[in-house]
Amino acid sequence: MKTLTLRLTSPLQSYGNQASFSRRTAATYPSKSAVIGLISAALGYQRTDPRIQALNELAFAVRIDQPGRTLTDFQTVEWKKNTRKVTYRDYLQDAVFVVAFEGDDEQIEKISDALRHPVYQLYLGRRANVPAGPLSLTIHRNSQPVDVLKKIEMAGIDVV
Repeated sequence: MKTLTLRLTSPLQSYGNQASFSRRTAATYPSKSAVIGLISAALGYQRTDPRIQALNELAFAVRIDQPGRTLTDFQTVEWKKNTRKVTYRDYLQDAVFVVAFEGDDEQIEKISDALRHPVYQLYLGRRANVPAGPLSLTIHRNSQPVDVLKKIEMAGIDVV
């Protein structure tokens, strides 16, 4: 078994939490489903692809290296003719996370290659939130995700 670590950093990230038409909040860290979505995009899977189910079997852990600050953006939308409404979207500013997921050797190698050469554009939550540069990936052998996150150093960052 192998564990792949992936550093997620971007000026803005937004991982779905609660959502209504007028308000979309952001979780304080990426969920497993968000990371599976990222991996699925890299692998070129469509949303209805049954292979996504196999990704749910990956063991998963996340570490918050730098908690982000919440930024709330608003948009004015016209949802009926001459009827406008203000909607709000939350984002995390300047957050840094390291996620780790474990699977069989072939699966982790395939995911690692796909993340380096993605089929579809990768996003950290919403479509406008692209990673800040190339993804930092590392494969660890014979280690579980939580153990790996405890061992590896935090990135050289300033915590605000």
